[in-house]
Amino acid sequence: MALPRAQPAEVLRAWQKDDFYEKQLAGSLARLIPSHQATKADPISSLLYKSFTTLKDLQTLGEEYSGIVQVDESYHNLPTFSNRLLSILLSTFGENITRRLLREIERKIELNSSLKPEAQNFFIVIIKTLGNIVPQLESIHRALSYINGGPLQIGKLVAGIDYVHVRPAAAAYYAHLRLLGLVTLLHAFISCGQSLYEAKKNMEQLSNFPSEVDSNRTCVACLEEIIQPCVLHCGHVFCLQCCYGALENCPLCRTPFTKNNVVPLMNYYPGDYQQQ
Repeated sequence: MALPRAQPAEVLRAWQKDDFYEKQLAGSLARLIPSHQATKADPISSLLYKSFTTLKDLQTLGEEYSGIVQVDESYHNLPTFSNRLLSILLSTFGENITRRLLREIERKIELNSSLKPEAQNFFIVIIKTLGNIVPQLESIHRALSYINGGPLQIGKLVAGIDYVHVRPAAAAYYAHLRLLGLVTLLHAFISCGQSLYEAKKNMEQLSNFPSEVDSNRTCVACLEEIIQPCVLHCGHVFCLQCCYGALENCPLCRTPFTKNNVVPLMNYYPGDYQQQ
């Protein structure tokens, strides 16, 4: 006979306990490692904590406190080693990996000279919007866990891991968690809607931007009046400071350039050309 599925209140209590112990461990690690690497304390502590508990096929302190046990999708067996390892890696590094992947995709789009500027701008806005929505995906999943039960970490869901409880659960908390789940879900949807609205505004601005900058002396890179104009080999004109600054691609056509390809225009002003 299979054990009953763990209720959301028990899963939440276990997660809160484990999160508390992981933060304590991270604080201790932060005092041992150099200050410039202090940000690595959180993922390292999470990895160590789960490696010495979940990966060893043992209950975490939070799971023992709440009386729950990890099981696979059959609810009869413990999760396999590979599934436990996958859940740990996704829970610890999943968001960072996703963000790095999105940044790499954005970089490849910027360097892709075969795409038209309008298409590049469109895809870049989409990638940036996805980056803003990533944290909300975790909130949506957590809200659904409050309502329907199941693990709070997306990594466990992907690995097919759930919980059963081995002693009577505190059922009184369930109704409150459902309300909390609905509020969390509403907040996450509103945040996603704001990100999509901002993306729509950016797309509208980008569609009108080239015509605006062509009709005046504004530098596309710094949005200020062009001072000491320079031209790139693609033919677009920008400020000298912008060209020799952090730019590596033309902001208009995304064509890559090097600093030695920048040509200063000594006696030229953008407005003079338009008046001829």
